[in-house]
Amino acid sequence: MTPPLLVVGEVRTALLMNSRPLGRIGAEALLALLVHGAHVRTAERPVPRALSADLVEAVDCPVRTGSAAKARGVGTLLARAKVTGGRVLQASTRGALVPGGTRRLPWAHYLERPGTVEVIGRARTDDLADGFPGTRPPDRELAPGAVSERLLGQVQRSPALDHQATFRARRTQLRWSAAPSESGSRPGGTFTLYGATERTLELRLPADRFPAITEIAALCEDLALHDWLLSVLAEAADRACAGQSDSASLRRIRPAVHQLIHLWSPGVDTSAELLAVWADLEARPGFSRQWQTCVDRIRDSMALNILEGLSRRPGTPDHLGGDPDPRSRPSSQPAPLPSSVPSEPSAPPPRAASNGSART
Repeated sequence: MTPPLLVVGEVRTALLMNSRPLGRIGAEALLALLVHGAHVRTAERPVPRALSADLVEAVDCPVRTGSAAKARGVGTLLARAKVTGGRVLQASTRGALVPGGTRRLPWAHYLERPGTVEVIGRARTDDLADGFPGTRPPDRELAPGAVSERLLGQVQRSPALDHQATFRARRTQLRWSAAPSESGSRPGGTFTLYGATERTLELRLPADRFPAITEIAALCEDLALHDWLLSVLAEAADRACAGQSDSASLRRIRPAVHQLIHLWSPGVDTSAELLAVWADLEARPGFSRQWQTCVDRIRDSMALNILEGLSRRPGTPDHLGGDPDPRSRPSSQPAPLPSSVPSEPSAPPPRAASNGSART
């Protein structure tokens, strides 16, 4: 099978606007509202997740190229939503760019090929790859991110949610492309961060073993999820650990700790053929290493908060920095003697010696 010229897509990741994480039934019911009567795929291990059926989006617009050569894309994109751990929402859009001849055909032709965008004009893989994902979001060109954004908003506005968030978390967007490379080569990619919320991934996959588009999209969704988890937890740790550790800082970070830390499971939905991409990302920039550093920082802060709380309690031993027990604290005034016990006469005051020492 001949690989496409280029596969493109974008993933938007956000905190689900609900005060509590959704259970399996709740997540399934939420995503079932997107496509009436369609099946929602669910899995429980190692982390709960639910994946909606695909929605078809028709497109007819320019396609961005690196050389600025004119190219037009006509066809359909596929979009889907995913809920992980009942807490994280993703909207993902994908499409395969293939040669489309020199003229536009009737819509019936394109609707028979869901997820395929035919490029009208002289388009080459390298020229298309230089144009997308690029360093800026598409404007009037083919923009999978616009479809993902609409889908994300549709889910977030669902009446099945109470639209209350338990902590702050920024949305992130991952634009990605996958181009065929030399047959027999090793799958690889380049992951780049732009600012606080934008990321790009440029994949190079062997032409003779080019994966299915759904497998490529699953890899990108997995990467986008773990990048979001790392970004959100690192930001929460910065806020909580910026000042003195106290109960207020614990309250700020507790929801993120309870609801996100257990979701870390890179590669869980990635096919065996694409695990090499994850291996490269684990080596550099080292996703799991960064995650563990962040988790250790939070745990150290929480442990320090507990120790400081104990040290401020009455009765804490002196070596922990606490106040001694008030019952053992020396009084500034001597306690009065019982009236039945006669007091002894006080000793005469010491006289000063000539050498400056005191004697009695």
